[in-house]
Amino acid sequence: MRIFALLLAVDILAYTPLPTRAEQPSEPTETAAPVLRAQTCRESIPNTSTEEFSKKCIALAGPLAAMRGGILVLRMDNGDRKNFKNRDETGAMDGGYGYGLADFYPSTHIFVVADFGVDDSHVIAVDGRTGRTLDFGYASPHFSPLGNSALTIEYDEDGVTESGFAIFDVRGKKPIKIWASKTSKKRLPAKAKFAAWIDDRTIRFTSSGQKSVFLSQTDDGAWGISTTTPSN
Repeated sequence: MRIFALLLAVDILAYTPLPTRAEQPSEPTETAAPVLRAQTCRESIPNTSTEEFSKKCIALAGPLAAMRGGILVLRMDNGDRKNFKNRDETGAMDGGYGYGLADFYPSTHIFVVADFGVDDSHVIAVDGRTGRTLDFGYASPHFSPLGNSALTIEYDEDGVTESGFAIFDVRGKKPIKIWASKTSKKRLPAKAKFAAWIDDRTIRFTSSGQKSVFLSQTDDGAWGISTTTPSN
């Protein structure tokens, strides 16, 4: 019965049209309860070419995003537009794809915009609820369910192996790093891989043998590691 209810909830989220205006509060809340949310582009679109992925991600955003010529157009909840133009000093000028949508979070209206170059991509997140833009440089963020935090991943030279993680508080004008795997005294297992945010204070990783490891924030703001799901 519980499985049926969960499947029904996911089905409703998947087929509910995206609203043209946000139904969330104008500012992110600080509640840490688990959140059932619609899937993001990276969660729902299979691995494919950059161009194809961006097109499908824009389609997922519905009326909130469009590609017009060489311009990526995003619509904010207040009706304003943000335009990202492929011109000088963009990935497109160097032979890359240029601006595209790297991810979209339907539940919080957060856009992840990437200037896709030949070898790397410059990433900016746009909060559709407030219009804020956050520059993440060359790291692509994975946002928590309520959009208060973001996890970034560093990769080895092969571009595949995850070698480092950092958590940012993104409620202000700039991302503020609050935890980093390479400087933390409590280390994640070797070859840990990001799996998913469980809630705004808990992240699940997988390690050797696909065993789950949890990184969670305590009431005093510290981040700890455990092999069982923390009770927040």
